[in-house]
Amino acid sequence: ILCNTVQELESETISALQERQQIYSIGPIFPPGFTKSRVATSLWSESDCIQWLSTRSRGSVLYVSFGSYAHASKREIEEIANGLLLSKVGFIWVLRPDIVSSDEPEILPVGFEDEIKDQEQGLIVPWCSQIEVISHPAIGGFITHCGWNSILESIWCNLPLLCFPLLTDQFTNRKLVVDDWRVGLNLCDQKPITKEEVAEKISRLMSGKSADELRRNVKEV
Repeated sequence: ILCNTVQELESETISALQERQQIYSIGPIFPPGFTKSRVATSLWSESDCIQWLSTRSRGSVLYVSFGSYAHASKREIEEIANGLLLSKVGFIWVLRPDIVSSDEPEILPVGFEDEIKDQEQGLIVPWCSQIEVISHPAIGGFITHCGWNSILESIWCNLPLLCFPLLTDQFTNRKLVVDDWRVGLNLCDQKPITKEEVAEKISRLMSGKSADELRRNVKEV
């Protein structure tokens, strides 16, 4: 078995597996040069965020994405949106049209998009080239569903993480990020998620003593 992971990051797990099956760690696997691939990663058209990012200061923007498959509830999306507003932090949010697994036509709080435009706080796109965005110097953190590709890419770009796992292996991946490697925080420690906790965790991720420690750890990893 060839596995897209790093021997030194998961040595105990890989050693345990090797007792039953030959397994080789061959990661991390990224596109050449870790820049935008000429081959699209999905059938969704990609929004160009680079011009917007280039107007922002280094490390000041939070990237938010829950991947290409996992679903969240409307209430979770609303609390995250309101938490972003409360935090005052600049952000790019990849919000897939099908992120909420229901027929809700409107998933964001009323007036949210108008407010972030008026304040010039954020940018909402249906899809983008994640690698191109997170490797931009303006990005300083990542709210993630803890998909394995997102975690490897973020660490490679020295980005600390706010973890909001939604299904399958994402909960185990969160454990590695928060408890073992200490390169991220839980977005919410107890459910239900609240806008106040989201804003507080964003603040801890993006500035202050906690942010400095996370950045030191992610560089080490």
